[in-house]
Amino acid sequence: MRILSTLCPLALVALMLALAGPAGAYQQFTTYRIAGKDIVSVTVGEQQVEDPASLILELAPSAGEAREITIFSDGDLDECQTNLGYIIGSKTDYVEIVVDDTARTMNGVMVIQCATFFGLFGDGFE
Repeated sequence: MRILSTLCPLALVALMLALAGPAGAYQQFTTYRIAGKDIVSVTVGEQQVEDPASLILELAPSAGEAREITIFSDGDLDECQTNLGYIIGSKTDYVEIVVDDTARTMNGVMVIQCATFFGLFGDGFE
């Protein structure tokens, strides 16, 4: 009887550990690195109530590649749009946009970085 009373709590703990997965520690990020010369236009889509904001990047035509990328975020994208406007068509600059696809927000998506890097390609002249 004593063995059974010891094994039951241990079995319960083992079952709880087996059912508890790594979901609490799971994060997924999407990173976009786009050269300024590949960006044709940047617009912020019309946001509906409780929907995430959208940043729409129209890209220069390239074989087998998407012509448009839409990035969603529960945060504001106006500053990102402004920063991207500075590098449109640039041969030396690029943008890096990082999206947290498992954010603890209403829609679960958040742009956590929208950084422009200047003068990294070529000699710095257009």
